[in-house]
Amino acid sequence: MIILDHTAVLALCRGHRLLSGLAVVEVDEPHQRAHVPALCLVAASLERPGVAAHIGALPGLEFLPLDFSGAAAVEQAVATGLDWTYGHAVYAAAAGATEGQVLTATPEAYDGTGVWAVDIGKP
Repeated sequence: MIILDHTAVLALCRGHRLLSGLAVVEVDEPHQRAHVPALCLVAASLERPGVAAHIGALPGLEFLPLDFSGAAAVEQAVATGLDWTYGHAVYAAAAGATEGQVLTATPEAYDGTGVWAVDIGKP
């Protein structure tokens, strides 16, 4: 599963070529799309208002809700020092049936989480 964290969402909004390709290609199967965790969308929207409306219109993205078990896992990770803006991406990458990879502009933020972070470069 490919997961976009808030830094990747912001890069996408700035025209990142690879991410734009992922986001605009409509795929019939939702599990084959790039995934955006809800809290990552919130974090990106707080940094750049209007992001949610823009990202929500792209056909190649699937949005991941945060249920109770996810909220509890994010809370635990944040309590141990992880910045909240990365919490849902970490949970999404670890909770899936298949290992997820997080596309990010800040791979160092995932050090010690056990998550496979892929550096997209600085926007």
